[in-house]
Amino acid sequence: MNLKLVICLLLSVSSFAQADHPQWVFFEIDPQAPHLELSPRAAQRLETRGSADPRGNQPVSAVYLAALRDAGFKIRQRSRFLNAVSVEIENPEDLESLKRMPFVKSTQPVSRRQNRMLPPLDSEPQLSKISDQNYGPSYSQNQLLTIPTIHNYGYDGSGIMVAVFDTGFDTQHPVFDHLNIIAQYDFVDHETDATGPGHEHGINTLSVLGGYVSGELIGPAYGASFLLARTEDVASESRAEEDNWVAALEWADSLGVDIVSSSLNYWDFDNDADDYPASALDGETAIISQAANIAAERGILVVNSAGNEGASASSIWPPADSRHVLTVGATDSQGEIASFSGRGPTYDNRTKPNIVAMGQSVYMATGRSAFRQGNGTSFSTPQIAGLAALLLQANPGLVPDSIISIFQQHGSLGDFPNNDYGYGIPDLSGLFTDLKSRSSRDCLFYPNPATYSEIKMVLPDPVASNISSCRLFDVRGREIATLIPNSESAYILSLVFPEALASQLIIVSVEAEGKIYSGKFVFLRS
Repeated sequence: MNLKLVICLLLSVSSFAQADHPQWVFFEIDPQAPHLELSPRAAQRLETRGSADPRGNQPVSAVYLAALRDAGFKIRQRSRFLNAVSVEIENPEDLESLKRMPFVKSTQPVSRRQNRMLPPLDSEPQLSKISDQNYGPSYSQNQLLTIPTIHNYGYDGSGIMVAVFDTGFDTQHPVFDHLNIIAQYDFVDHETDATGPGHEHGINTLSVLGGYVSGELIGPAYGASFLLARTEDVASESRAEEDNWVAALEWADSLGVDIVSSSLNYWDFDNDADDYPASALDGETAIISQAANIAAERGILVVNSAGNEGASASSIWPPADSRHVLTVGATDSQGEIASFSGRGPTYDNRTKPNIVAMGQSVYMATGRSAFRQGNGTSFSTPQIAGLAALLLQANPGLVPDSIISIFQQHGSLGDFPNNDYGYGIPDLSGLFTDLKSRSSRDCLFYPNPATYSEIKMVLPDPVASNISSCRLFDVRGREIATLIPNSESAYILSLVFPEALASQLIIVSVEAEGKIYSGKFVFLRS
């Protein structure tokens, strides 16, 4: 029996009361559809962190699109992830005609964003900077996640591409002067400028994630590159729908995005009879959760807010219900759960949220020059997205599910999670090596316990590519295996004793650049 350790080199027809009733239209597979051509960055991410055969590699059939247009249907958005489009429906007869088309597999209403009021602000005193950088009033939110320590090691999100989906973005605030914006797009008005009329919320979330004004506000991933997508229409006569979110996700995928930060949840339909039942909160049923799951297959980590529905159980709505989404709840600066923070479990009884961060009295940019405090899981979410960018900067091979697992394992309630806090407040500082002093850290194994034939091991940068030996021991100190290089990133386990891989604790010793790194994991024999 071989056990392979991969070295992660740091290197979603009832009453029609108004004209616009958007519907998802799901298609049968078109065998003639061409294969999608990916950007070099997207292809590299897919090769490094994607699944072997992910969905979403074929565009929606041009033949089907033409047939819909010829029949008089107006297409809103298209989705290669879902092999579907959203169309505008004006009356029940149009919907029935649509369903009779031979290539239409099924239809479903487009969901609306839950547009809840942000929780009222209960201001807390803000701690000032106690580190190498001057965080000013943003120190409290950063310190709760040990961000200053990780920044002091030299990490700032450089090399990581983060997409922010929100109500729009006005980036004229000084906190964004340094920001590396790769691209932006307005999926509501279909413009290349993502400012939009409702940009205040986007200013808030983007500044918390990547803003930088010394002495005022420093976001965790201020060195990352950004994609900005306006997916939400906040005008009173309009509504925001999930098809914009899905379209933005596929746009970001095509550009090679690594992480999506989304402080949005979707659940409602125009007609109550179309609403999902509670059983749909299973992470697989809602359209937007399906899209997030496909993103994970393609190596994209989606970080989403738990919502502000408060203490009622199962108040976490799509896409936050997905098992492949890192769902974020909110605490105050002392780590106490905020009253408004959404609670699990999911319908299939999984713990949600995954983790929590400061979401009460969060310091953020506002307008074009001011700062303020705000409450909501909208603002705890970008902090976690920023921390994930730092982790991915240090460990570029981490796949989305592994990142979620690492956050959970290093949460303050890692051994005793619950549906208020999830796995608690994460402290990942021990997983980072100091880029300035190059001090060593132990290697990290996941999943742990391991029941698979492949176990992933993370070593500190820059030593991961210079391993001279890797030996495995049982708890009695017997050497049970050595690792022999099989490729640039894979090592084949060579057993010393045939019985060595009984279920047990395995201790690992790695030598790289003259230093010894140690780690351990529990192996459960299947």
